Amino acid sequence: MQIDRDVAVTTRDGSPVVVDVFRPDGDVPAPVIVSVGPYGKDVHWPDRYPLYDLVQNNEHMVWETPDPEWWVPRGYALVRVDTRGTGKSPGRLDLYGPQDAEDFYDVVEWAAAQPWSTGRVASSGISWLAMMGWRVAALQPPHLAAVVAWEGSTDFYRECAYQGGLYSNGFIEFWWDRQIEPQRTGPDGDDWREVLPQHPLLDDYHRARATDLDRVTVPLLSAANWGALHLHLRGNIEGWRRAASPDKWLVVHTGTHIDPYYADWAQDLQLRFLDRYLKDQPECMDGVAPVQLAIRHGRDVVWRDATDFPLPETTWRELYLGEGTLEWSPPASSADVAYPATFETAPATEPLELTGPVALRLWLSADQDDLDVFARVQHVGADGVVIPGVGPQGGPVPMAMGWLKASHRAVDPERSEPGRPWHPHDREEPLVHGEPTLLEVEIWPTSITLGPGERLRLELVAADSDLGMMAHDHPALHHPAAGAVVHVGGEHASHLLVPVIPQ
Repeated sequence: MQIDRDVAVTTRDGSPVVVDVFRPDGDVPAPVIVSVGPYGKDVHWPDRYPLYDLVQNNEHMVWETPDPEWWVPRGYALVRVDTRGTGKSPGRLDLYGPQDAEDFYDVVEWAAAQPWSTGRVASSGISWLAMMGWRVAALQPPHLAAVVAWEGSTDFYRECAYQGGLYSNGFIEFWWDRQIEPQRTGPDGDDWREVLPQHPLLDDYHRARATDLDRVTVPLLSAANWGALHLHLRGNIEGWRRAASPDKWLVVHTGTHIDPYYADWAQDLQLRFLDRYLKDQPECMDGVAPVQLAIRHGRDVVWRDATDFPLPETTWRELYLGEGTLEWSPPASSADVAYPATFETAPATEPLELTGPVALRLWLSADQDDLDVFARVQHVGADGVVIPGVGPQGGPVPMAMGWLKASHRAVDPERSEPGRPWHPHDREEPLVHGEPTLLEVEIWPTSITLGPGERLRLELVAADSDLGMMAHDHPALHHPAAGAVVHVGGEHASHLLVPVIPQ
C-alpha cells in the first residue's frame, strides 16, 4: 500500500483542503473512495474516540472512515479529507454549508483526474461522512459514481438541529465540544452552540444546509439503524425514499453506531455495490433486494427482503388512547388524562409485528402558549420488563421516539403521509389556552414484534434529560407539558397510528 500524506487540493476559490491518499502498490489505476469530515484525518481512532474496541483496529484506522487495510487490497484507493477550517485544512469553518459541499465536489473531481485513479469516485463513511455524501451527490459532480451513506442524515433541521421543533442541545453541545473544537484551526466560522439556538424555525440558515434529494441521481446504498433514534434513522430512510436515483438500496440494521459498518456482511455488501458501479461488474448486485430489514423480535432479529418501505403489505391501524390503555377500538366515553401519562395494550395473544413509521394524533389542551411533547414507544416483555433497543453507544433506548413543539403543529397536507405527518416548522402558533388542539406527532420508524403475553407501551413524558446527549432541555427553549391534559375518546379520540404487518 502506498500512502501520500498531507496532499493539498486546491478548491475553486483557491483555498486548499488537505488530504491523505491510500492506494495500491504499482501503476495500475484504481477507483477511489472519498470521505470528508471535521474529526481529523490524522487522529488515530483509539487516541480520542470511543467504541474502537468493537472493530478490528490497525494503525490507519480513523473514526467512521473506511479501513485502508481492508479496501486497498481489494483494488481501491482511499482519500481522507480534513474539512476546511479543521485539522490541516486552513480557512473558515462552514460546517455542512454550501462551501463544505463545494469543497467535496472539488475533491471528487481532483481525485478523478489523478494518474492513480480510474476516474470513478464514490463517497463512503458513517454519520457525518455519510451526511456529506448526500450533500455532494446533490451537487452532481461528473465523476461521482456512487454513494455509500451509512447512518447519515438528509434533513438538517428535522434530523440534526431540531427534532419536531425541539432544539437538540444535548447532542449539539456534546458533539461540538468533543468532536469539533479539538480540530478547529481558528475562530473564524459559526459555532453551532451559539448560532443554532438563534434559529428555532426552519429559515434560510437551515435551508442552506438542506439536501435536494431530487438531485441525488447516482447509485445509492443507504444504511439506517433502528436504534439511531435521534439523528440518523429518519435521514437514511427518507433519503432513500425520496432520492431520484434509479439504482438504490436500503438496509436497516441494529447494533451500535459503529460496528455494523465494519461487520463482514456490511463490508461484503459495500464491496458488491462499489464493484458494480466503480468496476463495471453488473452482476455483483444480482439477487440483492432493494430493501433489507432486520425485523426485531425482542432482542433478536430476523432479516427480511422487501421491495419498498414502508412495506407494501402494511395495514395502518389505530390504537386508541384510553385511561392508561391502548385499544383497537375507541373508548366508550370521553375522558381527560393528565400529562405526563402512560398507555399500554393488553397482552398480545398472538404475534403482532409493527414495522414502519408511526404517527401519534394527540388531542391536548393546556393553559400555556407552548409545550413540548415527548413520545416513547416501548416493547414490554411478558414479565413486565421493558425490552429496549440498542442505542448508538450500545446502551438501551426505546423502540421508537417522537417529538413535537406544540407551536409547530401546522402540517403540510401535500407532503404528509398516514404514518409521517410533515411539519413545515416555518412559523409558531401559540396554543389557545384551554382549547382542545390536535397535535400530529411524527414518531420515527421502528420494528417491533410482540410475542404472546407481551405489550406495547406509549409513554408521554415531560422531559428527556435522562437521555443525556440525546436531550432537548435548553433552558431558554424548553417548554414542559406537565399540567397539560390529554383528551381521549369521543370527538377527541387520540390515537397511535401503527403499521401492522400480516403474519
